[in-house]
Amino acid sequence: MMLFSLLLSGLLASPVAGDSVPVDSVLVQDQVNLDKSLVRWGNPANFDPAKKALVGTVRTKEVYRMIPAWQLIQKEKVKKGTARHEVLMRETTAVYKRALGRAAKARNTVLIVEQGGISGYASVADLTGAIIAAL
Repeated sequence: MMLFSLLLSGLLASPVAGDSVPVDSVLVQDQVNLDKSLVRWGNPANFDPAKKALVGTVRTKEVYRMIPAWQLIQKEKVKKGTARHEVLMRETTAVYKRALGRAAKARNTVLIVEQGGISGYASVADLTGAIIAAL
């Protein structure tokens, strides 16, 4: 019953009103709640809370604001759907993913999740600053 309560509370605490979270996208194990849809780096299938490996968190918006291609999109007000926007977004995403990987490897983390994507787990560190430094 407690497991059901945790799962239900995770579903009801969806970050955006009206959003629903598929049951298979939430891992609840040993009082640890991981929203798989918020994993930004790593494979949630390889996450075992019993191993107590470090999980990093990130505030993606803060990282994106520091990426030159993203800054160009904002500065020039590049419209979504244009070829220029697509090229700049691909570059932004590639830079973001590379920085996530560098920070994860440097800190030996098993996963990086968006802030708020994991609860009930003690080995969590905010890697936002390290990810920005890895850009």
